[in-house]
Amino acid sequence: YVPGTRVSYNNYVFECKSDIHYSKFCKQAAYSPSGIYWSLAWNKIAWCEGTMAPTSTPSAEPSLTPSAEPSLKPSASPSDEPSLKPSASPSDEPSLKPSAAPSDEPSLKPSAEPSLEP
Repeated sequence: YVPGTRVSYNNYVFECKSDIHYSKFCKQAAYSPSGIYWSLAWNKIAWCEGTMAPTSTPSAEPSLTPSAEPSLKPSASPSDEPSLKPSASPSDEPSLKPSAAPSDEPSLKPSAEPSLEP
């Protein structure tokens, strides 16, 4: 378990404490919600009956099926695959791979080395 993990036990919802010193105990049996030291690692946050409703926070693992709509925010890291649609505005960083065809527009900065071909 990691800080913020929620589990249900005996009709209560428990959340692994966010404090780095206490959350490390969430994985240990004696500190589990059924253990004798549960209050050192877990907060009892709610009473529950049945299953918990989905939360608004993202899960730690990706889902097995893609969502129908794209997300509103960009991801923190680039994907391994290029997008099928170009962006509306140019990026601030140059591409690591040159394009196969020349552009119709001149570059804004001259290169440091002269090209070998005209």
